[in-house]
Parts: sequence; structure tokens; C-alpha cells
Amino acid sequence: MHKFKKACSQNRFIDFVVEKRFRFWRHALVWIYVGIVFIGNGYSREIELPYALEKSIIWNIYFLSMFYLNMYVLIPRLLYKEKYLAYLLVLLAIISGGYFSLAYISDAYLDGYVFTRSGHENGFKSMMHQYFVAVNMIVLMVFSTTSIKLFQRWAIDNMRISELETNSLQLELRELRNQVNPHFLFNMLNNVNVLVRKNPDQAIATVHKLSDFLRYQLYENNAQSVLLLPEIEFLKDLLELEKMRRDDFTFSLEVADKSHKSDKLTNLMLPPNLFISFVENAIKHSADSENPTHVEVVFEISDEKLLFRCTNSKPTEKREKNRGGLGLPNAKRRLELLYSNTYEMNISESPVKYDLTLILPI
Repeated sequence: MHKFKKACSQNRFIDFVVEKRFRFWRHALVWIYVGIVFIGNGYSREIELPYALEKSIIWNIYFLSMFYLNMYVLIPRLLYKEKYLAYLLVLLAIISGGYFSLAYISDAYLDGYVFTRSGHENGFKSMMHQYFVAVNMIVLMVFSTTSIKLFQRWAIDNMRISELETNSLQLELRELRNQVNPHFLFNMLNNVNVLVRKNPDQAIATVHKLSDFLRYQLYENNAQSVLLLPEIEFLKDLLELEKMRRDDFTFSLEVADKSHKSDKLTNLMLPPNLFISFVENAIKHSADSENPTHVEVVFEISDEKLLFRCTNSKPTEKREKNRGGLGLPNAKRRLELLYSNTYEMNISESPVKYDLTLILPI
């Protein structure tokens, strides 16, 4: 549904039927059609031009009145409100009443033209004959009008639903991104707190690096899309900060460009903060009080896909599951909103490590 509006914008017929800028031309086509039908009908019976024009004008007024009455009164007030029987009865009454009234006026005005020259000696039979002819034409017009009006409403409603869904998704994405920043800041401040007691000089350097992180978070990646390389550099700084905090922590970060375009890596744009939650999660679950820990991050770029792999060593001690973390669930939800079913993610576990692989279309 969220692609409906885009599809409509690419369809000229839907544009013509729905868009307000084509309203004049839609009504002009109706007027031209009605005029041609009745003028042509007058000529086909070899009637004098003045009479044909007079009759055409009178019946054009009737048919156009039915057209606009149905479109702007009956459909909105009855059909849209699901009063189907009332709609049909009122429509039939208006068609019949309008026809017989106009037939009488036309007969009197044209001096018996409708009944006398139609080839019928009995005026009532002539009137009923022309009534059914007129009803067939008016039913066709009403059916066309109603169909177009219902199609317009369906298309506009779907556009509105699509717009609401898009706005809702954008709002949810903003909320998820806003949850990333406090989560990251909390972890960094906790690291600084440890370093202040352990190594004050290193803590000062860490605070400067943290200011760079916050500057990037607040100003440089506050957009729908950011360059990949600054994001990778941001992850590298995060890993280096963790290395400052923990003597037993090591990491590796590798970027492999396997695309056939020389500028693919430097120009690649992605939504911001896609990978930080996975790296933070790897750092968190790699911590081991007894053994050295390691986190490995790999970015591999091809012509159509970006592969991200994050591997971390597995602690020897079993821990109770922490249900308070929001980083990983938020990251997964963002991927669902941004990429729908076009991305692949696999999380595996072995006795010595956790491995996460993410493949994104580019």
C-alpha cells in the first residue's frame, strides 16, 4: 500500500481522473460527449437544423443536470453513506420526473415536435418510446459517472492511507533513531567513569573523542542518508574507546571493495546508525573476566550488495539473559522498516563465538 501513491503518480489515466488540475478537462469531455450525441441524433432523423439545435439544447440541459445532480448530490449524500436502496429510488424518481416534465415542455415549445414528427400517432406511446430510449442513455451516463466517482474515491483514499503509513513509518524511524543516541551516550559516559578512576590522562583523551562522537551524532549524521565511510570511522572510534577501557580487549576492522566501480565505496549512502547497535551488542557480549576478548568487523561491498559481518568471542561463563537492552531489537525494527524483505540477516553461535551477518541491497 505504501507504494500506491508512487504508482498513481506514474499512471497518466489515474492522474487525469483524480488530480484537480485536470478537472476542467474532465468536465469539458462530458459536455462535448453529450453535445455530439444529441446533435448527431437530431441530424440522423433529417430534422431541420433550428429544431435539431433547440431540441439538443433542451435535452443537453436535462442530461447535464442529471450528471451533476448524481455526481455532487446523490453519490455523496446517499451512495457514500451506504443508502443504496434510497439512492436507486431517488435516482429513478428524478430521472422519470425530469424526463416527463421536460418532454411536456419540449412538446409545447416545439409545437408537437416530439410526438407528432416522431412517426407515432399516439402521443403517449411516442412519449413512452422516447422515455425508454432516454432512460437507456441516462443509465449509461449515470453508471459511468458513478463508476468514475467511486474510482476517484478509492484512489484518493488509498493515497491518503499510503501517506499516513509513510508518515507513521517516518515517525517510528525517528523514534528508533532517538533511542540509539541516549543508549550510545550512556555507554560512553560509563566508559569515561571507569577511566577517570583508572587513568585520568586517558580519561581526558576519551572525553575529547567522545565530543567528536557527539558532534557526529548531532550534526553530521542527522539526515536520512549518510556516507558509509564516516560511519565505519565512527565504529572504529567506538572500538578504540572500548580498547582504552579494557586491557584484554582487541578488535579488527576490515573494509573490502569488490565492486567494479572505483568510487562505489566513497559514494555509498546508507541510513545512519545502522551498525552501531550490532557492534555495541558484540562488545557487550564479548566481555569475559577470565579470558581476552575480541571483536571482528568486516564490510564487503559488491556491485549490488553490502555485506556486514560482526563476530565476537564468547565468554566462558554463562550469563543470565539481560532483558533490558533495546539496541538490538531497535536495530532489527529499523531494518524491517527501511528494507522490508529485501535484506538478509543471520545470527549464529558456536562454542567460542557469536557471528552476525547482514546483507543490504545498495
